This record gives sequence, structure tokens and C-alpha cells, in this order.
Amino acid sequence: MFLKQILILEFQLVYNLRMESLLMGSIFAFSGATLLSYILIVLNIPYLIIPIVFLIAVVIARNLRRSNLNFRLPHFVRNDKALITIIVFTLGIIGQLAVIAPSGIHQNGDLVFWSAHGHDGTWHIALMEEMKKGYPFENPIFAEEKLTNYHFFSDILPSMVSRYIPLSNTDLYFRIFPLIYSIFLGGSVYFLTKKLTKNFNASIWAVIFTYFAGSFGYLIGKGESVFWATQIQSSSGNPPQIISNFLFLASIYYVLVFLDQKEKILQKKYFLISLIMLGTISAFKIYAGVILLGTLSIVGTWNLIFKRDFRLFLLSLVSGLVALVLYLPNSSNTGSFLIWEPWWYIRTMIVEPSRLNLIDWELRRQTYIYESNWKRVIWLEGWGFIIFFFGNLGMRFLGLWEFLKTNLIFKISIVISLVFPLLFLQKGVASNTAQFLQYFILLFGILAGIAVSKIPRPITYYLLPITFLLMVPTQVNLLKEFYSRPAFAKISSDELEALKFIKENTNESDIILTPPYNQYYDGKVVTPNIWDWFDTSYVSAFSSRRTYFDDYEQVDIMGYDYKPRLKIKEVIFNEKDPIKVKAALINTNSNLLYFPKDLKPQVELDKIGLILFYENSKVEVWKI
Repeated sequence: MFLKQILILEFQLVYNLRMESLLMGSIFAFSGATLLSYILIVLNIPYLIIPIVFLIAVVIARNLRRSNLNFRLPHFVRNDKALITIIVFTLGIIGQLAVIAPSGIHQNGDLVFWSAHGHDGTWHIALMEEMKKGYPFENPIFAEEKLTNYHFFSDILPSMVSRYIPLSNTDLYFRIFPLIYSIFLGGSVYFLTKKLTKNFNASIWAVIFTYFAGSFGYLIGKGESVFWATQIQSSSGNPPQIISNFLFLASIYYVLVFLDQKEKILQKKYFLISLIMLGTISAFKIYAGVILLGTLSIVGTWNLIFKRDFRLFLLSLVSGLVALVLYLPNSSNTGSFLIWEPWWYIRTMIVEPSRLNLIDWELRRQTYIYESNWKRVIWLEGWGFIIFFFGNLGMRFLGLWEFLKTNLIFKISIVISLVFPLLFLQKGVASNTAQFLQYFILLFGILAGIAVSKIPRPITYYLLPITFLLMVPTQVNLLKEFYSRPAFAKISSDELEALKFIKENTNESDIILTPPYNQYYDGKVVTPNIWDWFDTSYVSAFSSRRTYFDDYEQVDIMGYDYKPRLKIKEVIFNEKDPIKVKAALINTNSNLLYFPKDLKPQVELDKIGLILFYENSKVEVWKI
């Protein structure tokens, strides 16, 4: 019933012109509220968010009352366009929720996770808990180090809601906010397309391509990202990504509205709105900021030189300064994160066994290079690019003609989001720059929707069903893969009990030392314990305490030197000399030693001065 009511309200927005402002205004409010919450946290007065939200709610309620909106469903569904919109949005939102909402639920007392949510979800929940401790933020899984090189804005609002409203972190992260994000994504696509075309068919087809279109991976029996780009359907499992998707589109929407204004007071209004949207987007996802601010700088400079119009240049300049103010204090050595590695994605797409596995292709390329047969080299590289380009787009390639005709902001954004990952990788996890491709396929989805809407009606009856059938197999295969196997990982009820005890009986500044991840351990169960599955942030997430060092992959991405701490942990848990273990423990500056009994240290802990703090059938916790 809750989902039904949310969807009914959402889809009435589409057909009421006054409600367009409300939905796009809600996306702006999301960005503004995040910025406001961050400022309040930095000033150590986060509690002021309560009266501020109350006052805003009163103003919104008065405006809604004055607008005399009618939300009665029976009257609303008489409109055929409304019915189509309800169906498209409902299926699209359910499809996105289906790949995240089942995680973070209890089965037989255990907390279970599908896909990568046991890793990504616990990291974001750990950040939510860290933000409750105040500013400056420390890294919750690398204790006593400042949190740097991470776009944590996506976790600020969930953290504030968790702090002042009695909702669980798992419900907020895995269900409530993904629902909001999915609605915002569909709405931003619809209204941006409507702004561009003034056409319902184009808008609804753009939403269809956004929610359902996938890659052509299914044609060769592979998954959605065989050509490297993760598709929009699964972005709900990556909060910074899906947030940046709808903020990206909403920012373009507001920039276009700003440029349309003739009255100075409205220009100032939409300048400020655009400034906040553009200034904060880098803090949600740096890749989105690079593309959008880069694009607007280029277009703004063009307008300034050739049209004597300084508005967009000024907006991009000031927005860039705001972005730097938000980004630089929470970053370090950002220049060293990029690696110049042209064509890496295409080359690995071709040769990796999990992708195309065309070893002969690569051998021929190397032979042609050795023979200086550059025509053949260019021929192979060109075909590799064509496979990469069309494979990632899937049926969105129908937007190619519209790409040639679309506005300059769309064109430059698409070019940057495609070319950048073809030239650069990121240190830590090299393939992270593939996330640039999200905006490439996102914008092409809109262009494809516009293109399909222009197909003559007689052809439509035959072509559109075929288009839809070729579009959706990726989504179907994604759901099939997701639900065809048991949960990937679990936190046992005993561990949850131990982590709850720590949360309720220790100081929030305490540091927990955990066992090093052992990739060779195999518990030989269908759904492994989370510590057996991968190295994650689960101890910090569910104890609300910082850990000495966990989740080496995340720590490595952010640029921390984790190897000295890893060696210390290995000494503590693998060394049999109590003197060495005790010395290593002192070096950690930790307060608690936490471990599942299957990962128990080699020495007797009570003989080196540790005190048993908590114990159950699966877990021990010792005071250091």
C-alpha cells in the first residue's frame, strides 16, 4: 500500500503542469538539503535540521493546499497517457528495487545480502554511522585517519534521517532511499525530455529506455557489463551512481530553464538553483562533476566568445569554485589517481575470458604491430571500438541520429563520458573509470526515446514491439541471475548480537581490531559468513565503531597505505609468540579485539593481559 500510494502521487506529477515544479523542486531540495546538512554537521549543530525541515514542510503544505490538487485515483486513471505512465514507472521502479531491496533482510535470524551489497552496503552504513559522530569525519574502517578521496555526500541525508527518525539503517539504505532515487531518476528523465521536446511520447519512451534498455551482452550469452558499462537498471545498488544520474539530468534541466529566462528576477532564481545543483554534484560523484562542469565550461566559453552571452560561463565558473570548496578539503593527492592507459577497456573487453575471450584477435593485432602493418592494426582497433560502442548502448543506438541534432550540452557530455574512460584508468580499482560510461548510456537513452517517438504511426505497430523485446533481455537476465541462487553472504544472529552489545556498551570513540581477511578459508556452506565471503566493513557498520583496518579494496581505492596495518593484523592472529603479539596489539591503539571463533588468534589472550568482554557460541570480544 505504501508503494502504491507513493506511485500514485508520483505519476500525477507527470500530468499536472504545476507538479513538474514540485518533482524537479524535490530533486533540487534533495541536493540543497544535503548541502545544508553537511554545513550543519561541520558547524556541529546538526540538530537545527529538525526545525528547518519543519518550517519547509509547513511552507510546502500551504502551497499544496492553495494549489487545490486532486489526487483521487479513479479520476486520474481515466487518462490513457496516465495509465501508460503508471505502468512504465511502476515496472521500472519495481525492477530497480528488485536488485537491492531483498538485501539487508533477516532469514532465520541472520542478516543476508545478495550481489555486492554485503560489501557496498556495509561500507555505506558504516559511513552513515561515522557521520553521526561529527566533523571532521574519520575513515570508519581505517581508524584515526581522516576520511579522504571519497564522495560521501550520498550518505549524509540517510545518516541524518537515521539519527532523528527511528528507522533502521538497513531499511533506509536497501529500501526507502532506493525507492526515492528510482522515482527521481524516472522523473528527471521524463521532465528533461519534456523540456527538450514538449512531447509526451518522447518523454515516456525516454523513461522506458532508462528503466529497461540494456547492453547487447545477451546476444553472446553474457551479462549486462560484458562490454564494461554497468547498465542503469542496476545503478540502484550504487547510491552515489544513481544519485548522480538524476542530479546530472536535473542539473541540465535547470540550466536550460535558466537560459530560457528573460526576467532578471527569474534569472537570479534559476542561477542560484543551478549553482547549488552543479556545485554539489561533484561531492556526490566526481565523475559526474567532471563531465558536467567540463561541458558547461566549454559551452559557456563558446557562448561568451561568439554570442557575447556570459551567463553560462559565469555559472560554470562559480559552480566550479563551489565544487572545489566542497571537494578539496576532503581529498588528497587527487592528481595521482588517474593513469594514462588508452584503449585499455577495449583491449580487455576483447581478451578477457569473462568477456569476449577473442585471444586470436589480440594475437593478430600484436602480429600486425610487429610487422608495422598499421592499416590492419587500425582496422582491428576500429572494429573493437564499434563492438564497445554498440555493445554498451544496446537498443539505445537508435538515438544516433538524434545525437547529431541535439543541443551542444548533450553532445559534449556524451563525448566526454565516452572518451575519458578510453584514455584513463583509476589507481586502486582500475575499472572504476568505466562509471563515466553511465552518463554516456543515460543520455543516449533519452535520445533513443526521442528518436523512437518520431517513427511514423503505421511503422510503429510493428517496430516498437520488436524494439522493446530487443531492449529488455538484459533486465530479465539480471533478475534471473539475482534470484536464481541463494544469498551471497550473511551476518549470523550471533554476530549481530555481539555487534549490538559492543554498540550499547562501549564508547563511540573506541577502536575495534578484527581478523585479517583469509581468501583461502572455506566454510563450505551455501551462504557463507560475510567474513568468509569477502573483506567488508560490516563490523564498523553494525557496531557503530571504527575499526583498525577492514575492507582492503575500499581502503586501497581511497589511496591509503594499508599494507603496514595488514602485516600487524597478520602478526596478531597468526603469530604464536605472545611477546610479538602483545607488541603488535599496542601498536594498533585499539580498544577491543573482535573475532569469530573460527578465526581465533594463535596465542592465549588472557596470558598477554587481555580481558574477555563478551562471548557467545560464535564470537569472542576482548578488551585490550
